Amino acid sequence: MKKVIDEMTISKVAENTPKTNRLLFIDGLRGIAIILVLLYHSYADWPKELPYHQQYAEIFLFHFGKYGVQLFFIISGFVIAMTLVKCKSFFDFLYRRWLRLFPAMLVGSLLILITAPLFTQRPYGIPHLQDLLPGLTFIEPEFFRLFFDKDQKILEGLFWTLFVEVKFYILAGLMYFTIGPKKMIAVLVALFFSTIVFEFAKPHLSLALSDQLRVLLHYLNWAHYGWFATGALFYQYYASKDMRYWFAALLIALIAARCLGGFPTKSMIYMTILVLIFAFSMFNIIMQTVLSNKILVFIGFISYPLYLVHENETISMINQIHDMYPLLPSILLPVVPTLLSIAAAWIIARFLEPYTRNLIKQFFSFKSVNLNQKLD
Repeated sequence: MKKVIDEMTISKVAENTPKTNRLLFIDGLRGIAIILVLLYHSYADWPKELPYHQQYAEIFLFHFGKYGVQLFFIISGFVIAMTLVKCKSFFDFLYRRWLRLFPAMLVGSLLILITAPLFTQRPYGIPHLQDLLPGLTFIEPEFFRLFFDKDQKILEGLFWTLFVEVKFYILAGLMYFTIGPKKMIAVLVALFFSTIVFEFAKPHLSLALSDQLRVLLHYLNWAHYGWFATGALFYQYYASKDMRYWFAALLIALIAARCLGGFPTKSMIYMTILVLIFAFSMFNIIMQTVLSNKILVFIGFISYPLYLVHENETISMINQIHDMYPLLPSILLPVVPTLLSIAAAWIIARFLEPYTRNLIKQFFSFKSVNLNQKLD
């Protein structure tokens, strides 16, 4: 009986799922997230590398732009909850997610590797072929250092978020197809709260046990699951219009925001603003219209490849432009590098990523046909 009720719940959510391929206001939120990350890297994240050092690092908009990553996590929780409803099985879901992430990662990684010699002041230095491994496998470089090469590096530091995402996909998919969507969210919330419990319990634990748990939680990434749970709860609200999900999502998000730096802090205030924008975009038509404007939607459309390729190249170009034009106002130095990164991301998103994805689909389709022929 319980299984029948869960299946009816899933069917109801599926019926209420919007039929359009893209939710434009979600793309707009992606646009905001990547803009914040760009501002953070261009003005605040690399004070020792940037020619203007700390000059802009403490500006509110720039300094806390790093929380664009947390906004991405909320969006991911929303999108994954929406995607799971449409998938037939756990492996169907994983294949769809891999097909979403891998083509742009492959193209972006090769672009970074090939063009790196042009950017002589990359903070991460000139990459090597083996540095492709963590990104292309979505596995932390520490794994490769442990088993293969102690000098294993990564192309871009931002790839860490993809390692977090992939672990979330695996767990969410397993939970969804075994215990259902509601319990899946409950597990995400419980794992997030376990990291809070650890922080309270840490002073009472032995140093050895505390260090072991800290390392374990670091690699499990449960501290970020509050954001994923928030997004999944907002999707449940969006699909069912049950306000209980909306308030639950808001509560979890506010607790997660408090965990960023205590209470009350600027970081909490900044993240709370982002959370409220997301929360009210779930039903406020005016906010959805604003977020659906062409500029934000365009930036949102290219956000994934832009996220992948921009960081080291932007910092290098800022320094190279400064060397060539030392009298140029420093606040303008990131403009050209950002525009070039946007252009590269658009080419990837519009042409190279779909082309690569189609090649992969054709390859697997060909392999499937051959396998069926052999079985026949």
